[in-house]
Amino acid sequence: MGSVTTVGTFLDTLRTKLLARPGMAGVAVYTGPVDELSIGEEAIVFAVEEMSATFTYRTLPKIEVFETYPVEGRIWIVKPGAGETVIKATRDRALALLEQVVDELATDNTSTAATVSALGINDARITSWSLTQVAIDGGRDCRLAFTIDCEATFTPA
Repeated sequence: MGSVTTVGTFLDTLRTKLLARPGMAGVAVYTGPVDELSIGEEAIVFAVEEMSATFTYRTLPKIEVFETYPVEGRIWIVKPGAGETVIKATRDRALALLEQVVDELATDNTSTAATVSALGINDARITSWSLTQVAIDGGRDCRLAFTIDCEATFTPA
């Protein structure tokens, strides 16, 4: 964890832990924007929008920074084919990947002493999402946008 923000550690750790989860085989996970040509058929992308944080401070008995920030994420699924079966399969896969993110956040960010000590993250939860389904040449494209709100605590160096 850095002495100015927890965002780098949070993104790196979330990516690593998501890639290790069952059900994530073949899914690319990125911690920044990726172009459409290299993103692949199944991906989760974090920090796709400008990020900003808010700090509050406690000075006794020591200086601590309480940090809050949103992390914008996207899930991208592309499947070949047409018809309701492919529409449903594409949407269901996007929602299954959202569930992976929700489950990982619930597992790792529960304000335990170990989590706060290791990452500085007190809480991180998805607070909103939106789904867009598009018919493309020869297939379906489903994009799910979501926001994770993070609360963290760290001691500046």
